[in-house]
Amino acid sequence: MVLEIIILFLSALLIYNWWAHGYWKRRNVFSIPKAFLFGNFWELIVTNKMSPVFCDIYKKYKKHRMVGFYSFYKPMLFVTDPEIIRRVLVSDFNSFSDNGFVVDKDIDPITGYSPFTAKTIPLWKELRSIQSPNQSPLKLKELVPNLAKIGESMYVFIKSQRNQPVEVKDLALRATVDSAVVHGFGIEPKSFKDSEFSFLKFANYEKLFNATVLPMVSGFFFPLINRLFNLRMTSKEAEDFFVSITKTNMDYRQSSKITRGDLLDIILKLNKKKLEQGKKAYSDLEMSAHSATFFMDGVMTSAAVLSFMLMELANHQDVQEKLRREIFSVGKEPVDFDFDKIHSISYLQMVLDETLRLHPPVTIISRLCTKDIVMEDVKVSEGTSIFISSLAVHYDPEYYPEPEKFDPERFSEINKESRPKYTFLGFGEGPRVCVGMKYANLVVKTSIAFILLKYKILPTNDQDGSLHLVDHYLLGVKPNAKVKFEEL
Repeated sequence: MVLEIIILFLSALLIYNWWAHGYWKRRNVFSIPKAFLFGNFWELIVTNKMSPVFCDIYKKYKKHRMVGFYSFYKPMLFVTDPEIIRRVLVSDFNSFSDNGFVVDKDIDPITGYSPFTAKTIPLWKELRSIQSPNQSPLKLKELVPNLAKIGESMYVFIKSQRNQPVEVKDLALRATVDSAVVHGFGIEPKSFKDSEFSFLKFANYEKLFNATVLPMVSGFFFPLINRLFNLRMTSKEAEDFFVSITKTNMDYRQSSKITRGDLLDIILKLNKKKLEQGKKAYSDLEMSAHSATFFMDGVMTSAAVLSFMLMELANHQDVQEKLRREIFSVGKEPVDFDFDKIHSISYLQMVLDETLRLHPPVTIISRLCTKDIVMEDVKVSEGTSIFISSLAVHYDPEYYPEPEKFDPERFSEINKESRPKYTFLGFGEGPRVCVGMKYANLVVKTSIAFILLKYKILPTNDQDGSLHLVDHYLLGVKPNAKVKFEEL
C-alpha cells in the first residue's frame, strides 16, 4: 500500500512537473533548459552568479527576444529586445508598474519603505514624492557650494597619503558619504577627517546589509523563503543606527525650531501636512527608512560609479587629458563651479555615461506584471516577473562595437542618435528610473572635476583584466583597487 502511494505521488509529481514547466511552450515562448522541480532557481541561487547567468542567456538566446524560465514552477520572463524593453519600462508602465523585488516591510522596514521596492502605483508615488523634492534642480544647485568644501577636504586627504597609492573605493565612499550627510541629514561632513565617522562606518555592504545573499536573491525569485525565515536585506545594526540618528536629529530640530532645507526638513513638513489633513503621521521607523533610503541610494551606487571612473581615467590618459582641458576651460578652483557650469562640460557627461555602460552598479532590472497584457502576440499574465540585463545590453557588440573598450565618444550626440533607444540603462528607464539619478550625476561629476583640477590620476602596476567584480546583480570594484595621484 505504501509503495503504491509513493508511486502514485511520484507519478503525479512528474505529470505536474511536465505540465508546469510547459507553461511557456504552450504560449509559444522559447524557454531555457530547466531542472526537475527547481526549474532554473538552483543555478541562480547556488552558483552565486545571477548576473553572469543572465548575460549568458542573453548571448545564447538573444534572437528569441523573450526567453521563458522558471523559479521552481513559477514562470518568469527574460527580455532582450530594445523595443520590448521600451514597452516594459515605459510605454506599458501601467502593466509593469511594480518592481520585481519583493520585501515584507514588517520584517525589513528599511528596505520595505523604499520607492525601489514599493508595490502599487499610489504607494510608489507617495514614497517617491518624499525623495524627489530634495533632488530638484533648485536643491541640487544649493548643494554645489557644499560639494566645493568637500572637494577642499578631499585635497587635504589625498595630500596626506604622501604620494602612496590610494584605494579608490575608500576615497569614493568618503566623498559620497560627506555629500549625503550634508544633503540628507544637515550634518557636518567628516569622512575625510575622521575614519571613525559613524556614517562612514555604515557605508559598506557588510554593515548595511545581511551577511548572506539569500534574502536578496530570494526576494527576486522566491520571496516566501524570506517570509518563512524572517530574512531581511538591511542589517538590524543598520536599522538601529538610522532609527537613532534620525530620531535624535528630528527631536532636536523640532525642539530648537531649526531648519536645514534638507531631506529631514522635507519629511517634517510632510508630517505636519499629514496631521493638518487628519491623516496618520509617519512613525519614527518610517522616517528612518526614508532617510536610510537616501543614504543607501546616494552613497553605495554613486561610490561605485566614482570608483570605476577613477580607474578608467587612470588607465586612459588621453581621455583624462581631454577631460581636464574641458574642465579648466570652465574654472580653475572648486569655487568657480556651479550647477550649470558642471553640467555644461559635455565630455564629462560622456565619460560618466561610458563608465556606467561598462560598469552599471545595478546589472539587472526587474518588473512585475500588474495587469494582463499581450506583447509580441504573447499573453503576459499578472504576477509574472520580467527581467532585463542592463550589463548584457551594454556589452552587446551590435550596439557597442568593441564593447570591452572604454570609449566616451560612444556618447557623443551623433553616436547616441545612431543607436536604438533603450540600449543604455545606466540608471534604468521610464517612470521608475532611479530617483537619485540627478543627485548621483552631480556628485560624481563634481568629484571628478575637482580632482582633475589639482591632480593627475595614474594607474598602479598591479592592475590586470576586468576592473569589476559581480556579486549577484551588483557590480563593485575589485578589492584593493588603487590609483596614484600626482599633483599638477
